[in-house]
Amino acid sequence: MKFFDKLNLRRFAKVAAVAAVSGTFFFGGTATVSADSAGMAAFREAYLGQRADVRMVDQDLTLISPNFHLDIDSKAQVNANGVMLMSGELSWTYTNLKRNYSTNNSIPFFIQQEGNNEMKLYVKRLGRWSYMVLPGLPAGIATLWKSTDSSMIRNNLDAVKDVEVIQDTADMRVMKVTLDGQKIAAAIEKNAESSFASISDEKFRNQQREVFNRWMTAIRANDIVFNWTVNKPDWETVTAAFDLTDIMRVYSRYVLDEAAAGKIVLNDEERDLLDAMGYYAELKSYTTYISPRKETYIQLPTDLLGAPENDNSLDDIFYEMTTVVQK
Repeated sequence: MKFFDKLNLRRFAKVAAVAAVSGTFFFGGTATVSADSAGMAAFREAYLGQRADVRMVDQDLTLISPNFHLDIDSKAQVNANGVMLMSGELSWTYTNLKRNYSTNNSIPFFIQQEGNNEMKLYVKRLGRWSYMVLPGLPAGIATLWKSTDSSMIRNNLDAVKDVEVIQDTADMRVMKVTLDGQKIAAAIEKNAESSFASISDEKFRNQQREVFNRWMTAIRANDIVFNWTVNKPDWETVTAAFDLTDIMRVYSRYVLDEAAAGKIVLNDEERDLLDAMGYYAELKSYTTYISPRKETYIQLPTDLLGAPENDNSLDDIFYEMTTVVQK
């Protein structure tokens, strides 16, 4: 079995990107819970005080390694009815010193999710749009922040392990928040099940579940720490900064361990890429809140209507990133 049939590594950055974007929207909803510490009380006040109407953010995600630099620049929107839209551009620079070539390009993308079972990622290559369905991790995380169900909101709050209030003024509150990786993984696993059930292609479903299980192993092994800045008195997010490096490194080293045990086969380029991700790369996201205005709402582009489904669209992109005409 070919490595990419088994691992689907070329979807790695896609899953990481959607996970980071989804994590930014972790906040929202209403519920009544008790406070058990000053830090947790400050967090709950801000978390539960947020509005449940349209939310919009600018989202930047960066994956940097010694020979690979991936940037995702996007604008995301969550509507009151739970519809999520995201529009952006994926750009990269990749250098292969052994083979003496490098790549540099950018590709527009669009993400849409109207329910918890299916998320569509559209990408534009060679002037044409195509889409693929994103099950597992993206759908599971999206459910966390889109749901207004009070029991799920309480579960979200229960996953907050620690809160340190860094600054608290009349206008702004800055907090360092630690999420329990095991509780977050448990919630994602539960939320992702329906997205797998909706996939009819058994081979694709099994591939995605393998990738998903590796991510769950990485998330369970790490608490998630981020800095969250909110304004007062509206409790709207100003900025949120996530460092997902440890999760990415655990994921990559896990795959390398599988290769060492003979469970999968890697070629030299694949091994070098995973080695960089597992020991040297950094994965970070930074979000800036946008005050929603109807004239700036994200709309589904009309030229996406009728776009064909292409399960290999992102495989094609990442192949394009790592194989080009030599200099």
